[in-house]
Amino acid sequence: MYDLTIIGGGSAGLVLAVAGAKLGKKTALVEKHRIGGDCLWTGCVPSKALLKAAKVANYIRNAEKYGIGVQGNAPDWHRVMDYVRGTQHVIEEEHDNPERFREMGVDVIFGDGHFEASDTFVVADTESGETRTLESKKFVVSTGSRPVAPSIPGLETCDYLDSETVWELEEFPERLLVVGAGPIGIELGQAFCRLGADVTIAQRSGRILTKEDADVSAQMLRYLRAEGITIRLNTNIAQVVQHQESTNVTFSNSEQEPTEETFDKILIAAGRAPNVEGLGLDKIGVHVGSRGIEVNNKLQTRVRNIYAAGDVIGHYLFTHVAAFQAQLLLRNIFFPFSNTINYGVVPWTTFCDPEVARCGLTEAEAREKYGAVDVFTLDQHDVDRAVAEGETHGFSKVIATRWTGKILGVHLVGANAGEVVHEYVLAMQQGIPLRKLSGMIHVYPTHSSGTWRVAGKWFSESTLIQTLRKLLP
Repeated sequence: MYDLTIIGGGSAGLVLAVAGAKLGKKTALVEKHRIGGDCLWTGCVPSKALLKAAKVANYIRNAEKYGIGVQGNAPDWHRVMDYVRGTQHVIEEEHDNPERFREMGVDVIFGDGHFEASDTFVVADTESGETRTLESKKFVVSTGSRPVAPSIPGLETCDYLDSETVWELEEFPERLLVVGAGPIGIELGQAFCRLGADVTIAQRSGRILTKEDADVSAQMLRYLRAEGITIRLNTNIAQVVQHQESTNVTFSNSEQEPTEETFDKILIAAGRAPNVEGLGLDKIGVHVGSRGIEVNNKLQTRVRNIYAAGDVIGHYLFTHVAAFQAQLLLRNIFFPFSNTINYGVVPWTTFCDPEVARCGLTEAEAREKYGAVDVFTLDQHDVDRAVAEGETHGFSKVIATRWTGKILGVHLVGANAGEVVHEYVLAMQQGIPLRKLSGMIHVYPTHSSGTWRVAGKWFSESTLIQTLRKLLP
């Protein structure tokens, strides 16, 4: 009898497995394929490695800007992919190696499995060839999610790519269509463009990065188009016709006649679905909704001893959120006085160039909830480190309450935005207002000094200060 059995070896599963072992609990970790999950094999790690290679290619292409002459250094797709796979190998060996977890005392089992009862999970062990019956006091389902394709006539006959299969691409496509302008579509679309592809991004709605603040979406649209990416908004794909070495795509738009273009590859980046098939959840009373496994605010399913975390529950599909959920589960499973999950301060970053980072409410959301608010902005041209490095694309936008300067939302576009945002995250988590952030010494010249400058605007532009100026002689 195990104390804890984890189904799925991604971010949440690994955090729990390590914690269970360190607490001296008998712990099993069941993984269908490879330890590390989507993040290591098809998500965060390979995409960020590819983006780095693409950024280097872009630096070389624009080296004259820095007074450096470089010629004849076209990207080599196979060598780029060698670099990507090399980064995965390092992380696998140093962090996500199954033997590392076994040495800690975790029983790592590879194979497909299903629930026979609320306390019993049956696995077809691919290493031993045996069927194993695991009885456990507690279970956590963290099986992740997978990309899904929209309903497009002819797509089922097309050899299309998605965020999982793109890493198996042998030949670099000269003409690439990306379907979807969310974070995955924007990141991969820009990477392929910088590595030499002619990239088109098709988006059904009227803007890209629809979960971001409207100003962020508009600015990134301008940057990406200026870089040479064709972005079709309010566009549907009416039909796809696969030929031997290319694919014809018919675009439809309510404002113009249908048009047809030819591409070498199509990359689908238009949504994800939870991995729940074959687990036998319905048999034991675990309810699965349209977004994934349904859990309460303690991440507990309708079956008291079964919990779920990560992409499979459909809340914020990010590696860091899955790890955050796992930390909560650690307390709720092994310690008295369980806690509830709080999604009040959840940051995320889209790792395009410039980076896009967000935490909290957009301006529209803040105005809808609070009415009048203060909005403070700072252009990257006013950040000396950005000027020194020639990376002045972007801006900072902070939404705060009118009288106290409590931070409601932060939206950053710029170099290293994903690093800079964490100071704001801490401030929001701990209720630190802008006036106090402005009193903190920031190293000069850094990208984070932009935070100090934005915070300082509270003393000159906030509603409170403007009102006091009018009232005082």
